[in-house]
Amino acid sequence: MEKPRWLEFLSSRLRSQISIENAEKAQTWGFAFLALVALGFALQSVGAAQGNPMQLYPTKVLFLILFHPVMILAFYLPGLLQKEEKPVARLLNVKDYTSLTSVSLILAFYAAIVLVVSFQAAAGSPEIAPPPFLGGVAWANFIFSLFYLAVCVFYFSALLWFPQALVKMLERSQKSSPVFLILHTLFFLLLAFGYSELIPFGSASFLEQFRTAGLFWIFIGASVFLIGKLLGESSIPALAGLELDVASGQLERNEEVLERLKEAFVSKRLFLWVNRLSHRAATQAHEIAQLTHDAISVVGREKPTEIDLRLVEDRYRRADQVSNRLEKENQRFLLSASFFDSSDAEREKIEELRDLFSREMRNAKLELASIRKRIDERLVSLKNSLPLPQIAHQQKALPEKIPVAAAAAASAK
Repeated sequence: MEKPRWLEFLSSRLRSQISIENAEKAQTWGFAFLALVALGFALQSVGAAQGNPMQLYPTKVLFLILFHPVMILAFYLPGLLQKEEKPVARLLNVKDYTSLTSVSLILAFYAAIVLVVSFQAAAGSPEIAPPPFLGGVAWANFIFSLFYLAVCVFYFSALLWFPQALVKMLERSQKSSPVFLILHTLFFLLLAFGYSELIPFGSASFLEQFRTAGLFWIFIGASVFLIGKLLGESSIPALAGLELDVASGQLERNEEVLERLKEAFVSKRLFLWVNRLSHRAATQAHEIAQLTHDAISVVGREKPTEIDLRLVEDRYRRADQVSNRLEKENQRFLLSASFFDSSDAEREKIEELRDLFSREMRNAKLELASIRKRIDERLVSLKNSLPLPQIAHQQKALPEKIPVAAAAAASAK
């Protein structure tokens, strides 16, 4: 493509990108305003019902009732209808490790809030005790909510220390979405039936409580969406820089322009995260190679001492530990990347890092297997070449003991 046509295309793409990002900024401010307004009206309603436990307790139950359709419509149903398309990640705008961590933290926080409200609904209060049926369902709902919070804690723990366990759990839970969808539907119906024992549906009290609980859920949903929107990155500076480079003649080849155009839509945080992991993987691979080289140089000596052999085992053990850290980094990377809603250009960067991890891990395993074999062969050769000092000592000491015994026998006579 000629330079004037490139400039025309880039100018058009820049204008459209500015329009898109302005609309996204307006949407972000809209979510922020909606969250604040919903929270303000919800707190006002709770403050008005603070002195009336008969009004506050059913509101908590209704809050839990709404929790289940929110989970069905926001998480489980889109996942079943759009398999392999990551609808939840696209909905929450999870595009890099930072947004994944931030969204996960706020979801864990709201899971803790649902657990607290579930306990309050199950335990009741000094002024009001839940009916037997509603109390039993509320305690079952509390256990169900406790499971969600435990999953959040396990997720963060596994992501930091044992990602392989989380990978196995996700592989086994791929077919569990219909089960959780059924459980949420069941709890929704049971809690609604128990709520009807307190407040009739359609009454004025029900409408007021529904308004309060709904406002809280509007705030929760808007705040979760707001996190992803606030962490979104702009592609306008990269496109403007590309247009300037093409206009000034610094980029003339079509391949270079296409590569820069593709990189303009790659998240900077994702790019830095991938580069940091690539550098760490290369550093760990170099450390493994250095340790194995040192072990080979020591074990290859003509007459290694016991200190040398202990040094060889220490080098091998340290190389094996670095290899385990490299494998854990790879598992953590693959696990995190599986949650991202990435574009084609971002997926290419992720695939490059995946290939790097695969290559370095394969080389590390081959080096460790090779050095282990050479160490064992060298130890066997040293064992076969060494004399047996204990047996030789016994053979030399045996003729000395015979005259002593004979002399003792002669003196006894």
